[in-house]
Amino acid sequence: MSNITDYNEVSRSYDSVRKAPDAHILKGLMENLTGKNTEDLDIIDIGCGTGNYSEYFFQFEPRSLCLMDASEGMLNKAKAKLTASCRTQLSFKQAVLPVIPYEDNSFDAGMINHVLHHIQKNPNGKSFPAVVQTLNETHRILKPGGVLTIIAETPENLEGNWYTNLVPETTKRWRNILPTHKQIKRMLEESGFSLKSTYKTLMASYLPNYDNLEGPLHESWRNVNSFWSLCTEAEIQNMKQNLTQIKNEGTLQAYFEKHDKIYSVGAYDIFAAIKL
Repeated sequence: MSNITDYNEVSRSYDSVRKAPDAHILKGLMENLTGKNTEDLDIIDIGCGTGNYSEYFFQFEPRSLCLMDASEGMLNKAKAKLTASCRTQLSFKQAVLPVIPYEDNSFDAGMINHVLHHIQKNPNGKSFPAVVQTLNETHRILKPGGVLTIIAETPENLEGNWYTNLVPETTKRWRNILPTHKQIKRMLEESGFSLKSTYKTLMASYLPNYDNLEGPLHESWRNVNSFWSLCTEAEIQNMKQNLTQIKNEGTLQAYFEKHDKIYSVGAYDIFAAIKL
């Protein structure tokens, strides 16, 4: 299970405000690096959540599509979203990372989207052994030449979110939870992958309501972003008081424009690597 968020609870409203941006980029990377069309791929979605990314791939009818998550609630949402296909072999499995209970050399491609920060217990920002174990397991279940794509927020990306300045102590805690770009690159290489491509996305498209400047005042807005789950109640109340004051002063838009740096540091990083 996530060490940060109760996703059985979050699953109830997750799809109303969370999307699967850049899934088309993952598809292109998988096809280009494997040399196969999606319809010829066996794909695993590790930490699939409600299946938003798998739903995108499902329309192209991959040979097989396996969805794995620790949350029963999230998996149930995914099962309801994806109906049987006459061509695609569809399966679901509840499992807790870093364990990935599949046979060796089972998949052409795997994806781990917005998951790495949920894996490590008691992270210190220096080492992430549970993440390394997850990558080792992913390497094991991929076929030789198989492709792994990762979407992950890094500490560098974190600083670009306009709202992190409202809760500086929470932001400090998050810096220990998120592996840096260099750390992810090193962990991939140590797990036997060859990194082929990296990208930064310059839009917070995974959070369609990112630019709702009064969003942090509302629990429903905060609940779909695990960032807020590390806030203490005192930090939330202090944030709401400060943000309300900024709003009443008529400077909320100016505050956003000053602190929003997504356009330069990126909302998250995309990695594509091949199993050696």
